[in-house]
Amino acid sequence: GTMERPVVVRVGTGGAATLARPGSARSARMAFNTRSAAARTSEAAVVLERMAAMDTVIFDCDGVIWRGGNKIEGADECIRHLEESGKRVFYLTNNSAKSRQGCANKLASLVGVAASTDQIIASSSSAAAYLGDQGFDKQSKVLVIGQEGIHAELREAGFQSLRCEDLVEETSPQCSIAEFEGIPVDETVRAVVAGVDDAFSYRKLCLASLYLRSDPTRLFVATNRDVGDRVGTDGRLIPGAGPVVAALESAAGRCAVNVGKGGTWLLPFLTEKFQLDVARTCVVGDRLDTDIALGKASGMLTILPLTGVTTEEELQTCPADQAPDLVVGSIA
Repeated sequence: GTMERPVVVRVGTGGAATLARPGSARSARMAFNTRSAAARTSEAAVVLERMAAMDTVIFDCDGVIWRGGNKIEGADECIRHLEESGKRVFYLTNNSAKSRQGCANKLASLVGVAASTDQIIASSSSAAAYLGDQGFDKQSKVLVIGQEGIHAELREAGFQSLRCEDLVEETSPQCSIAEFEGIPVDETVRAVVAGVDDAFSYRKLCLASLYLRSDPTRLFVATNRDVGDRVGTDGRLIPGAGPVVAALESAAGRCAVNVGKGGTWLLPFLTEKFQLDVARTCVVGDRLDTDIALGKASGMLTILPLTGVTTEEELQTCPADQAPDLVVGSIA
């Protein structure tokens, strides 16, 4: 059931594990200390006890398994232990810059964890699955405002994806009124998919909004609405897909369908695809508005590690119905 406040597990330097094997050398080394008093180990036991009842664990990636280009120490041991104890492990990421294969490659090279693309759902692959769900015509084209992950997943699903430069020859970030007035609209483009775009520009904004405004029946899909990710030693927030999608929505006067965590489409899709028994499934993620919200909406156990975007201060002020069931220093 729901608790008034999450159980915050704090492990002292000699303490027991959180999600890792109880009392392992790694868990002792990676024990998480905070300003508040180190917890009694019975709280770590609560996590292990709740985890024992689970048969499936769904991990977010950024802020949980890695942070930017750095692995969260001990993540590989945690995942291997869960798999060795017979649990199914899946990876659910809102990062649309990568395809599922790109995510699997990063898990292997950075973390040292082997995962097949069948274990991974990226918001890029969710966008392709959503178009499939809608019966999108494969003869039609999709304008992508985003990075390679979306193109790769759309191609793999048999869709034709376009970049802005495929529609207009000019590639500069500027777009004049005179040029905008003369841009022809390709009627075979029947959808716009938007995600994080590290080369987002006024030109892209003009082109996407032209397509979205000129025909309200064109599909408008957002891979996710994440504001950004914590990076660097000072934890600065680099903007994500959310600000890109917000700019497009503002310019187009339309709302996108969010197919990532935080939207309503993903949960039924996920439950069916992985045949989840929600009472025996656990979601581990660092965001209240996506990972924890998804778990809460479905009745899954929710665990939040403090290695990502959510701070202890935010946890202390968040409403009880949005709070995770358990909080750990790290998954290590």
